[in-house]
Amino acid sequence: MAAKMSDNDHREAGKSHLEYMRELLSKHGDEAKIDLHAGHMRSLLAFASPDKR
Repeated sequence: MAAKMSDNDHREAGKSHLEYMRELLSKHGDEAKIDLHAGHMRSLLAFASPDKR
């Protein structure tokens, strides 16, 4: 079982995921692909959320 992440941990991970996606697009262009799991999605949404509680 994965460790429970805090909201701040999710935001930091989401930021890292977006940076990685930028790198993929830069390197692979329109051929870039990524497989996202629920944890990745939670982190991306936490980073994108204006609510920083």
